[in-house]
Amino acid sequence: MKILVTGATGFLGSHVVPTLRKQGHDVGCIARTDSALSRSHEGCSVWRVEDNGQGLHAAVRAFRPDVVVHLAAHYVRDHREEDISSLIKANVEFGTHLLDAMGQAGCDALVYAGTAWQHYRDQGYCPVNLYAATKQAFATIAEYYRDAEGLRLLELHLYDSYGPDDRRPKLFNRLLAAAATGEELPMSQGTQRLHLVHVDDVSRGVAMACEQVVSFEPGERRVYRLPSERAVTVRELVDMLNVANASRPITVRWGARPFHRREVFQPWERAPVLPFWKAEVSLETGLEAVRHLRAVGSRIGG
Repeated sequence: MKILVTGATGFLGSHVVPTLRKQGHDVGCIARTDSALSRSHEGCSVWRVEDNGQGLHAAVRAFRPDVVVHLAAHYVRDHREEDISSLIKANVEFGTHLLDAMGQAGCDALVYAGTAWQHYRDQGYCPVNLYAATKQAFATIAEYYRDAEGLRLLELHLYDSYGPDDRRPKLFNRLLAAAATGEELPMSQGTQRLHLVHVDDVSRGVAMACEQVVSFEPGERRVYRLPSERAVTVRELVDMLNVANASRPITVRWGARPFHRREVFQPWERAPVLPFWKAEVSLETGLEAVRHLRAVGSRIGG
């Protein structure tokens, strides 16, 4: 198939693109004007667009994909006043341009990334933060295009991901950085449970979703999730990392920081898992692989 990927230069997108290409798909990439391409984008058609989505109509008309994969997003855990415009521009305005471009070009199959954080207190919809609210806002706008243009929608609600080449300032990377430097890390009590899914498993799930969405009826929408084999607490995650790296354990001061406002203690698990998919990279295997790569990189100055 011809598959157009937004957010192609982000952590997830840079793994999804080569996964799709290995399966024989013709992949087009949407990238911001200031984002850097890597070897994972070689051989792909690339369109540069503005942060607000200007340029998407021309890209969709030119490539005419069978499926669009929408991964582009802006993430902020606890927003400040100056974050509001960037969250809405990236997560609502950009996506609306994409939906409109698909409707005008006759491209009717969309796989897009939602977040489990749209379901605080395990509710059908209750956003943890403004980021999750903007993700839901896009899904609501997509409902209009589904009904008006007959778009087929497959929404994947994702959990925390990890893997090689991840430079995002998220919990997993903070823990690895603390192990490397030996600094004591002040944290909450660590009782929050989370699904931590390797990026290879997420990428495989996105590819499978592309194959499934084209079989939907016009105007059909389904919501699935991609969980890990089992959820673990933050304390269990630290223990697992310390087993894998016994010579340089992470020193944590548990209870030194309060929980986040609207902390998620139990991950949302009400939606069905994507059919025929399950996580294949165990957390133990994935943690050891990433830790080893980081250790090698630090020795050679990477």
